[in-house]
Amino acid sequence: MTSDNGNSRQQKIERIVRLSQGQTPAQVDAELSEEYEIKPHEIEAARAFLDTVKLPQYKAMNGILKMAIDHPRQEIGMAVLMHAMGITDETLFYGIIRQLTNAVSKDQSADIGELNAAISTVASIEPRDNLEALLATQMATVHMAAMRHSRSMLTSESFEQLDIHERTVNKLMRTFTSQMEALRKHRNGGNQKVVVEHVHVHSGGQAIVGNVTHGGRGKKQRGAQSHEQDNLSLPASAAMLGYVEADEVQMPGASRARQERVQVPRGKGRSAKG
Repeated sequence: MTSDNGNSRQQKIERIVRLSQGQTPAQVDAELSEEYEIKPHEIEAARAFLDTVKLPQYKAMNGILKMAIDHPRQEIGMAVLMHAMGITDETLFYGIIRQLTNAVSKDQSADIGELNAAISTVASIEPRDNLEALLATQMATVHMAAMRHSRSMLTSESFEQLDIHERTVNKLMRTFTSQMEALRKHRNGGNQKVVVEHVHVHSGGQAIVGNVTHGGRGKKQRGAQSHEQDNLSLPASAAMLGYVEADEVQMPGASRARQERVQVPRGKGRSAKG
């Protein structure tokens, strides 16, 4: 590919981006006539924008909400929206659209821009089933309510109003965080995986990795009990703090001359070492 072809492709990308932002063809031609070299990161951003799947949007026509679909068949456009929102039931889909419409309505009139933004918010969460679609819808409405009250904080005329909006915003944001946690638990079955990457063992210490089993004290015969007492299991804390030498635990941290020896508990019938 020649340099001219490369520049021509860049200009086409730039033209498409500007037209999608609402500029008229005359404005685009006037701005592109000026010499400007598109930077590599701008090219990547434009390509990512062009590769993004555009969802069908709603628009108001004669006071009635009607779906504007970039497809010759209305039912295909609806199927694209349902798939993006994780909905498999047509009745549920229309119900969620009505609920979102009511949530963004102002003065008994729907805000079409807010409705489309709410639908995109639900789709961005990538619900995998109807239940996740319901939770994603709640998350979208909670987010919009939090932003609405955040705006009201800036226009508060008294400390009382400011306090009300501030507390409401805090509650909504905490609710949103709880919803995120609920979605995480639903997706991974409620299990939380903790990965330990580094274990530090200082000089004179030992680390136990895995399950620690303590010696039992069940009812056994005298001979078996005597044998068990000769093989007592140390508590996990003792093994973690120091090391075992014969029947005693040597505690780290003191000099060799001042080291104290802690005796291991013995069963009945045997005397402790002096």
